[in-house]
Order: sequence, then structure tokens, then C-alpha cells
Amino acid sequence: MQKRRCWCLIVCSISLSAAYRNPYFRRSPNILFFMVDDMGWRDLSLHGSNQILTPNLDRMAYQSVVLQSYYSEAICTPARTALLTGVYPSKLGMHGMPLYNSEDRGIPLTERLLPSYLKELGYATHLVGKWHVGMSKKEYLPTSRGYDSHYGMRGGFIDYYTYNKVETWPNGRLLFGLDLFNNDKPQEEEQRYIVDALTDRAVNVIRQHNSSSPLFLHITHNAPHAGNGGGALQPPLYSSIKHQHIANSDRRLYAEIVSHIDQSFGEVVRALSENGMLEDTIIIFASDNGAPTTGEFSNWGINLPFRGKKNTPWEGAVRVPAFVWHSSFTPTVWKGLMHITDWLPTLLAAAGGKVDKQIDGVNQWESIIRNSNSQRNEVLIAVEDSSRNIYGAYRSGDYKIVIGNVTGVSNDYYGEEFLAIKGKEPEYLPSLRSCVVSRIFDRMGIYRQNEDILAMRRATTINAQGPFTNVTLCIPTLTRGCLYNVREDPGERNDLWQRENSIATRLINRLRELWAMQLRRGPPALSAASDPANFNYIWMPWIKSNCTTVATTPDNSNKNTISYINLDDGKRTEVKNLTLSAVVNCEGTTILKNFFCILRSVF
Repeated sequence: MQKRRCWCLIVCSISLSAAYRNPYFRRSPNILFFMVDDMGWRDLSLHGSNQILTPNLDRMAYQSVVLQSYYSEAICTPARTALLTGVYPSKLGMHGMPLYNSEDRGIPLTERLLPSYLKELGYATHLVGKWHVGMSKKEYLPTSRGYDSHYGMRGGFIDYYTYNKVETWPNGRLLFGLDLFNNDKPQEEEQRYIVDALTDRAVNVIRQHNSSSPLFLHITHNAPHAGNGGGALQPPLYSSIKHQHIANSDRRLYAEIVSHIDQSFGEVVRALSENGMLEDTIIIFASDNGAPTTGEFSNWGINLPFRGKKNTPWEGAVRVPAFVWHSSFTPTVWKGLMHITDWLPTLLAAAGGKVDKQIDGVNQWESIIRNSNSQRNEVLIAVEDSSRNIYGAYRSGDYKIVIGNVTGVSNDYYGEEFLAIKGKEPEYLPSLRSCVVSRIFDRMGIYRQNEDILAMRRATTINAQGPFTNVTLCIPTLTRGCLYNVREDPGERNDLWQRENSIATRLINRLRELWAMQLRRGPPALSAASDPANFNYIWMPWIKSNCTTVATTPDNSNKNTISYINLDDGKRTEVKNLTLSAVVNCEGTTILKNFFCILRSVF
């Protein structure tokens, strides 16, 4: 008997028209989204440091719109969820701690993702690199969510040479296996350094692209994320370790990885140029979150002068390097507030589409290309509602509030000791002039004077407002939060809680509303059936779906239910919409649980 084909098609109230007229370009532009993993603010030399030079990225940035107030999520899975859906991950149960490889969770199948929208506009869509938003069943995988192809890893991180992911459960159980795939095929014969393997694949996608359709190439390097515990920092083995001016040897190894990412970026831009695609390509560069400078999975990246590090509510976790380039742009440093959820509607607008659905992301395209005011005034920065911590962070205008229990969270400044130099730092401007991107721009007749470059570099540099040690910092509690003007005080040093309590009250009330919209996760649903030992030590989907339904959410439907249509008999079934959360209840007895209620009584 022929095996029943599994359909998990989603019919949404979002509509995009392939015939929608593109008001910005003669034809839909190619889109290259180049995302790195765990790179800190201080690790891009664009921001003023000569310790680690990133000439290809910097040279592109000097012809770009640099996003000076760009917010991502604090950690991997939420950041990728926000990018792909345009929705705050807390509303989808994808916030907080990132996915285990062995966890049965993913971006809900009722959500349509960015590549699917672009595909409807005629784009070829390819993912090269990290996924990390669901792998327990095939329906969660990239080629089921709108990508034509995927070459890379499905989980959170891998060894740079063996491509294995080692996972330790809370009870101490150890699982390990290969996590590198070409679509459905495990890459057991691959032998290249992972950054090179991903770069080569991206270059091949560009070279083989049929120019009759626009290209969406999503490159998501796993670098400079730490590898498994036995090899946290893994620079290329085939070259000598440079960066001899960096005194700390771990930071020096990290610098080698960052330099290799910069070279990867240069090679991808070269491929676009050689294939005659560069001038018609929008290029976005961004880190998914700040660096984990110390502690678990530390990579010795630095977020200074920002406070905190990866997986915290502070600026060091969520305010990350980012820029967007097109050959038609006037270079500028744009200070408008932007969030990672904005990319979906922004890129759709650039491609000639639009979203006919209420999402959290806003279309920033006009603001970016015209250097005008941001279309957003607020950002939900963090919602953490776990057994260990309960806290929230929110920005409105220039003000940011952090409230809740941050016990055990990294609340200080990290990495100043890793900035130590022995000997002479490398010269900055010569590295720019000799890099791949500069040579490409020279051939295109795109030049910038040194004084213009240095002026733009100064504009992107955020200087420390004081020492990083022996600083008395506000630490929020369940009864008292911390309030900052992050435009004037990006280092989050000067607490305004008492002085500006009316502002604090306004931000608390809005954060309370956003908190109530979350879909609570519960404990991780880890499955012994996921053990790679069951699949010849390869991380494979272990759940076989029997889905034969189409989820629908028509405009006139009851928002408290979701309708499912059985594809075999056409019958409709309605079930409770589990994406909704109850509002915060000030009559209850749980902790959340009531810290908003407690705070309300303080003023």
C-alpha cells in the first residue's frame, strides 16, 4: 500500500501578491542576509576597536546604512524565530532558553515564514548554515518552511571539524551525533572547516543561480559561537595563528574565527560581483545576539561598552552590530529604533510585497532609505518566565525598563581584561584598502575618502561613560525595577527609577500587557527517542507526523479557536487556540506571577 503523503499546509490570513508593483526597483532585488552567531558589539572594528580587524565587513558598512539602534533577541532560537516570523517569540512559545536538539518544539506550523513569502513573489530561496527553530519532525525543517534548499546544521551549535553536536540533559544524560545536512542527506564525508564549507556552498548557490528570478540567500554561520566543551574555540588549523598583538590567548583564537568570518563575507560579495548580481542585491549583516564573554559556552567575544552578555536583559545581549547595503544607498549611520522582527515586513516591501496581517514587525524600508524617523517607538526586549528566573525588559522611546528576578543572570560588564594589547595594533586604513570588498568597489567606481570613513567610524563608536570595574549598578528585584535613558546612557549605569517614576509606571503598564500575550513554554519536552545512537549517531527527526489537516485562521474567525480542515473528508474541527495567554491576574497567588501587581503598588 502506498504510504500516505503527509500534508501540513497552512492557509493564513496573510496575503502577498506576486503582481504587487515594486515601487523601489525596476525588478525585485536579490537579498543576501548574512547572520553571524554570538558576535559582540566590540568585535566589529567598525565600532572603533583595532584589536580585531574586519575590513570586508567595515568597507561594506561604510557604503551602507549602519543600524546604530538595532535590537535582536538575547539568544539564538528566539532571534531566528523573530526574524523568520516578524512576531515576538514570546507569543509563539519560542522565547527564553534555546532549543535542545532533542526537544520537540519548533516555530508553530501555523506561522508562515519569510522565505515562504518571498517564494510567492518569485524568489529562489536558500538557507546555508544554522537553523535552530525546530528539528523533531520533517515539518519543522527548512525545506518544509519555504526554503528551496538547506545546507548546514539543524540545531544550535556543532564542532567546527567533526560537525557533531554534544548535548547534555539536565539529568546528566549525554547525547551526541552528526548535525550537518545537505537537505535530507547527512554530510558524513565532509572534511572542510565548517566556515569554509558554508562559504563554498553559498558561493555555489550564487554561481548556479538562474537570473530569471531573484535570489534570497540566507547565510547563518555557526561562528563565532563556541563549539562543544572539548573544543570551544576552533580557528582554522591550516594557517598560523596571527593577532600576536592580543595578549589573551583565548581572545586571540576568537579573533582568528572572526577574521575568517570577515573573509567569508568578502568571498560571498566577490561571487555576487563576478556573477553580475551585486548591484541588484540588498545585503544585510547582523549578529543574532551579543557575545557570551564568560561562563557557559563562552567565546571571549566582547559587548563593551554595553552591560551584560548573551541571554540577559541588558544591552550587551540584544543591541548588536548590523547594517544594510544596496548600491543605490547614501551611506549613513541611522539612529532609528529597529527590531529583528522588522526585517520580514521591511524586506517584503523592498521586494514589492506586503503583509496583510497584524504582526509585531514594522516596515522600516522608507525610513532606512530616506534616513527618516523610525516607524517603531517600542521594543519588547525580553520575557523570561522560567523556574529559575522571572524578568522582563522593554524599551519605549529613549527609556528602557528591566524588572523581575535576575538572580544568577550576568548583570555586570565583561571582557575588559581581554582587550589587553602587547605590542603594536594593526593599522586600520591599510587593511580597508587591500580587502576584497574594497577592490570590488574600486572596479565599480565606488570610493570613499579616508576622512569620510573615519568620520563614519566615529559616528558608530559608542564610548564608555566610565570605568567597568567597581561600578554600583542597579539590580532589579520583584519589588523594584531599573529604569534607564539608553540614548543618553547606553551602558545602563544611571538608574532613574526614583527620579522618573511616572515614566517607570507607564513602561510597567505596557510591559504588563505584552507579558500577558506570551505563550508559556513549560519544561523542555526532551525525548529519548531523539538519541542519535538510534540513527547511527546522526541527529535525525524522530517524530513521524500523521498530519492530514490544514490549519486556518480566517479574518472573521473566533480568535480563541483554530479551525482544522481534514484533507480526506473536508470536515472542520475547532480547537482552543493555545497561542493565547491569560492576562496577568492581580488576584492570584503565583509569582508573576504578580510582580507587576506588586510594582503597581509601589508608586
